Amino acid sequence: MLRLPRPLVLLVTAAGLTWALVGCTSSASVTADPSTSVSPSSSAATSAGSSPTAGPSADATAVTIDITIKDGQVQPNGEKINVTKGQTVVLNVTSDADDEIHAHTSGDGYELEVTAGKPARGQLVAADTGSYEVESHHLKKIIAILVVR
Repeated sequence: MLRLPRPLVLLVTAAGLTWALVGCTSSASVTADPSTSVSPSSSAATSAGSSPTAGPSADATAVTIDITIKDGQVQPNGEKINVTKGQTVVLNVTSDADDEIHAHTSGDGYELEVTAGKPARGQLVAADTGSYEVESHHLKKIIAILVVR
């Protein structure tokens, strides 16, 4: 049996964990329901410091995050959002460019296709505790961090 030196084992393990955490884990793709529209008044992003609210068609306990992508910028921008385990998270997105929104949740993650000029809406369930990034894939920017407790 080949025995590797302990520092090498630790280095390889750390590198593997880092790669797993940094890599894009979402292989499942979910597209927005084209029959679902977002009213113009809800297209503004959730401002920093305010808490997301449930949308009119969302589950009363759902957390809705209004996301705006415009001129290469995202709103919200890295905001931490507290979510309860098992709670539904609704993403309302408006964008001036085609994009993919990824939620790096446990398992396969979640992906929402976004078409420029067309409101997109998707939802996921916060199934496991932890912190999960929601990011713009094309811009490589963190939109929000879901803190699931």
